[in-house]
Amino acid sequence: MIFDTADLAAFARGCDVLGAGGGGPAGQTLPVALHAVAEHGPVRVVSLSDLPAGELVMPCALIGAPDVYVERIGTGRESVVIRHQVEAHFQRPVAALMCTEVGGSNGPISVAFAAHAGLPLLDADGMGRAFPGIEQVAMQAAGITASPSVLADEHDRVVLVQAESGEWLERLARNVATAFGNRGVSSEYVMTVEQADGAVVDGSMTKALRIGTVLEEAAAAGAATRSAVGRLAEEFGGIRLAECRVTGVHPIRNRATATLATNSRRTILLEGVNRDEGRWLRLEAGHEYHAVLEDGELRAATPDVITLFDVHSGEPVPVPELRYGLRVVVLALPCPPEWQGPEALRLVGPRAFGLSLDYSPVAADHA
Repeated sequence: MIFDTADLAAFARGCDVLGAGGGGPAGQTLPVALHAVAEHGPVRVVSLSDLPAGELVMPCALIGAPDVYVERIGTGRESVVIRHQVEAHFQRPVAALMCTEVGGSNGPISVAFAAHAGLPLLDADGMGRAFPGIEQVAMQAAGITASPSVLADEHDRVVLVQAESGEWLERLARNVATAFGNRGVSSEYVMTVEQADGAVVDGSMTKALRIGTVLEEAAAAGAATRSAVGRLAEEFGGIRLAECRVTGVHPIRNRATATLATNSRRTILLEGVNRDEGRWLRLEAGHEYHAVLEDGELRAATPDVITLFDVHSGEPVPVPELRYGLRVVVLALPCPPEWQGPEALRLVGPRAFGLSLDYSPVAADHA
């Protein structure tokens, strides 16, 4: 499989769905990816079995504030200096670049990183969706060492950070990103091809492309948003929960907002409309959508993917764009199996985001 310019719009749309309301809009980085592929040619998407044993897989992602990317889109060439630093440190070649976070803006920008670095792109990522924390990746749950983190900005300034844990790396790397002007690129959890087996979320790139393609096909056929979301739920084993109107968005301020994972909290009230009239949903959100409850019963929760679609445009709605009166369709998709173990749920389950809830798989509810 290859990513050419013809594929990237659908891929970006799928990345927004997997962003679960977070990760920054994929449309912000799509032009950078299109330019890189036009300049360097299509990017080959490979599996781990295609890569030489003993060589490195290099995860890459943007780091900083998504709002800054609107004015400072970068070059996509940051991956070149990061690759040189990684190969010098580990004294072995990089076989492939990997997207750290397929959800949101990091999906398309990973194509640009791979194109500029002259590397294939692994059909995998570290999350299978979007999470806010550097340490909230499958590699951390699998015991892969986070350090060193190599960070670069668009001016080829490079910083290497060593830390004993993903949590400490989060603190230090965020400070470096601040020094870069809240916009940089980082690589951490660099691993060998052998280590990556079982430590990453497989199939993320092709899944995002397929999600976007399903939505494009539904739009071309004139399908309503409710119907298009239903097609996604059917193909990916999820649930179309309800069609609703936003009746309230209420920010939360408490002690749980001290860490990055919990420093943005809000409760959203959703009133069912049309066939769902009479139903009320409560949505808990932070940087992403974290849980949906109905009549006090948990219907879906992180790490499962909760996405809201604007009824009129059919586009996924980021958390910051929720507002009173907005009409949405709520979708829940099952998370990758890598997130269902105890250590993984400690990192990304509801309690990691300040919610006093236990995870219940959306697939079980669907059955």
